[in-house]
Amino acid sequence: MKKLNFIFIIILLLFILNGCSFQDPKYINLSTKPSNHYYTDELENRILNNENFTLYVFDTNLYKEIEVPIEENDIIENFISALVDDNYSEDQIDIEEPFRLKVVFNDDKYLINVFNDSIVSISPWDGNYKEDVISIKDLPLKYNLLDFCNHIANKPLSK
Repeated sequence: MKKLNFIFIIILLLFILNGCSFQDPKYINLSTKPSNHYYTDELENRILNNENFTLYVFDTNLYKEIEVPIEENDIIENFISALVDDNYSEDQIDIEEPFRLKVVFNDDKYLINVFNDSIVSISPWDGNYKEDVISIKDLPLKYNLLDFCNHIANKPLSK
């Protein structure tokens, strides 16, 4: 009887450990990023396909999340459409972001880290590649995401 239990345990362990194989590893990615604006293109395609999304501003200093009114969501589409290839860079960012914009779709989330009035980054919540680093100093002032985040964070609460 003990031999039968031992064999049963061995077979059970073999089936359990077989589930740990790397046949379809979703988060192990050894390929290179297709372009330096890969995630921005993904976000733009989702917005241009009129997918519903909710926009949040997260103030990292106060650790406070504020939902952006729907009528102000067009800032993301306008911001992305104003970008050109020269805005993207491969630089490393070593400063803390005062704000994060969170774009929430039904099945996915994107983060836009706003570092200052000249640098932002875009990445999905759980992306495989390095984030898109964007220089925004040449964009029109109405698309400055730092000013937009300050506007939302300092907006009085309506009753």
